[in-house]
Amino acid sequence: MNFTEQEKEEIRRSAVEAARRTTPITANMAQITRYINSQENTAFPLEYSFYLLKNACAERTGITVLDYGCGAGEDLVPIANMTDNVIGLDISPELIEHARKRVEAHGITVRLIVGSAYATGLPAESVDIVFAIAIFHHLDLDAARQELYRIVKPDGAVVLQEPVLDSRLMNHVRALKPISDEISAYEKPLTSEQMNALSQGFDCESIRRFRLPFVAVIERILPRLVRTAYAWDARMLRSSTYIQHFATVEVRKLKKRAR
Repeated sequence: MNFTEQEKEEIRRSAVEAARRTTPITANMAQITRYINSQENTAFPLEYSFYLLKNACAERTGITVLDYGCGAGEDLVPIANMTDNVIGLDISPELIEHARKRVEAHGITVRLIVGSAYATGLPAESVDIVFAIAIFHHLDLDAARQELYRIVKPDGAVVLQEPVLDSRLMNHVRALKPISDEISAYEKPLTSEQMNALSQGFDCESIRRFRLPFVAVIERILPRLVRTAYAWDARMLRSSTYIQHFATVEVRKLKKRAR
């Protein structure tokens, strides 16, 4: 397969990430249950993403869910508890190997694919829901959007979570941070304009922002207060539309228009 330079860089970055992974293959069942039973009012972006996925799965039976950029497969286990037809796609063979060991350890059935986000090899209109967590900021957005539109069924959905950065001040602060070898030269948080461009061709049914910058500070220096920090974060973001400009994570649910 002929990869773009951007994809080759992502393969390199992913290999570094895979080599340094120390997390156990089997997941904490309490954490899996937490995602399966996620609630709408949660203060955590990944829980909210799973809430949207859970509701979308409940709308019909026998659905196919694609974990788009599944990485080491952490999300595959809770997804497999929502539907029997699960596909995990990632460009990194090393991360897919981690995912393979994980699904085997949990005794679940998942189809794993090493491949490009721009050319998944999946048939047209074959996927009911795409679950995409922090993948698009690594990608060419237009190419990824076209492939998503091709493979999602009419009336199907995309649940996505991405790092975002609309604040110029925070953009300057981010530029001061040293670059790690686990960060691709191409990746960067998305803007509202880019998120809107990615949503073209779909109806946007849900948008919610999370994680003001102070949460990252608490995570680093006072990790025992993280849950409290996220609770305050949620209250602040609900109280003011303007302050959402400074949030650093956005979750959306997109629905492909039926013919």
